[in-house]
Amino acid sequence: MKYDLQGTTMQMLNIELGEGETVISESGRMVFMSDNIKMETKAKGGFWAGMKRKFAGESFFLVNFTSAAGNGTVSFGSEFPGKIVPMHLGPKEEIIAQKDAFLCSEDSVTFDATWTRKIGAGFLGGEGLILIKLRGPGLAFFNVGGEISEIKLDPKQKIRVDTGNLAMFDSSVSYDVERVKGVKNIIWGGEGLFLATCSGPGRVWVQSLPVSELAGKLAEYLPGRRGGSMAAGVVLGSVFARRR
Repeated sequence: MKYDLQGTTMQMLNIELGEGETVISESGRMVFMSDNIKMETKAKGGFWAGMKRKFAGESFFLVNFTSAAGNGTVSFGSEFPGKIVPMHLGPKEEIIAQKDAFLCSEDSVTFDATWTRKIGAGFLGGEGLILIKLRGPGLAFFNVGGEISEIKLDPKQKIRVDTGNLAMFDSSVSYDVERVKGVKNIIWGGEGLFLATCSGPGRVWVQSLPVSELAGKLAEYLPGRRGGSMAAGVVLGSVFARRR
């Protein structure tokens, strides 16, 4: 499997498959494919795995793209302004990510959903009670909002992240939610009531533009809102036309 990324803020991922090779993606992510690519929709992992993906904000079904004769090409596009992040996962290596982050992967990668380690983290963390989990070996691609920054944490090293900006992290990282301290910080700080806390060892990836913030900002300019315009409504519709 070979790949290349095109573009900057609304990237396209082009993957070249050898004969018999398969790439698996979320439904609705494909842009184009060559005529020798066979497409097949499956509930990978069975009914329960599909339901967990659905609860995590992903598709119940995944789509398999296989090159049937010779080399073939399939292309996937971003759902929102941001970056497509390639990641090589070693055997049994696991990455936990926010909902809607998964774009596609080799068929050797196991795609599932996982419960947050603490119930409070799930209900209050802003990313839902269930997150998605990918396990290697294989190559996987993630779609994140805005720019992406990788932070490496030493054992017991801790960072606090706005819950919407936490894109993904190694399974070795401990994830929790803490209430913002200080009355003035809560009322006037503008960061909400809770922050996600990540403790090492492991890597954490943070995104600069959560899609929820983008949607909220564009919604301010929709028709019917003060200062709204039809043009902003068209922009919002085009950005999220591919979202389920």
